[in-house]
Amino acid sequence: MSDKTGNPMSPRARFASDLEHHRKDAGLSQIALSTRMQCHTSLISHIERGRRTPTREFAEALDRVFQLDEHFAGLLREIAHSPTIGWFARWVEEIEPQAAILQSWDPLLVPGCLQTPEYARTLFSKASPAEQVEEQVLARTQRLQIFDGPSPPVYTALIDEHVLHRPVGSPAILVDQLRYLLELCRHPRITIQVVPVDAGCVAGMLSAFTLARLRNGAEIVSTDSFLSGHVTGDYDSVMNLKVRYETIRADAHPQSVSQRAIEDAVTKWTNSI
Repeated sequence: MSDKTGNPMSPRARFASDLEHHRKDAGLSQIALSTRMQCHTSLISHIERGRRTPTREFAEALDRVFQLDEHFAGLLREIAHSPTIGWFARWVEEIEPQAAILQSWDPLLVPGCLQTPEYARTLFSKASPAEQVEEQVLARTQRLQIFDGPSPPVYTALIDEHVLHRPVGSPAILVDQLRYLLELCRHPRITIQVVPVDAGCVAGMLSAFTLARLRNGAEIVSTDSFLSGHVTGDYDSVMNLKVRYETIRADAHPQSVSQRAIEDAVTKWTNSI
């Protein structure tokens, strides 16, 4: 089996390989299969190459086309419980694409979907086996694609000022990351606000988290930590984090001031290289 996701034994790699195998065994091109499944041909290609995680609907459609008894649905369940992606798969594949509004807070790092590959690779290489790193980097950095879709969400990212002065990997990696944030500030659907150090920000010290309001009105939250993450629509949990988010945001710089803070950090770290 070819190594398409960085780990030839990962559930994502098995899904990709089995998809290609069953498609070719049935004598179907990617175009023919996409026609039967009523999806875009590029989706078949991306999943076969391990560049996208399949959705539940996609897996179930494959089982119907190939007349299999939950083979691909079973592999998808393995992906959802994979130590490489884990809880994160549900958020990326089911929550973010359906979001109308996204709001995130991170006291330690640049938020995941705004990270450059080099920044993300540095983080994962410190905590994950080498064969899992590239799959994790891809899963994290491809999330920005939701802003190129037909109904992109409005996203506000709150970042602690310390993040601008924490040289993850190296000053050069941080400079590239900060310049990337400045590019993203120009996106009409993305707002980045820096929370100054002197704000204290007691409400935000416990963990990073993200709030999502879906297009159907439902509200979901995810919390992230080094060891695990959690996704829930529990009303009390959602309300608790919404209050915390507004408390943090009240101390944040407006976007124009935040951009100047990022520019100042770029100058500082560029001079140190």
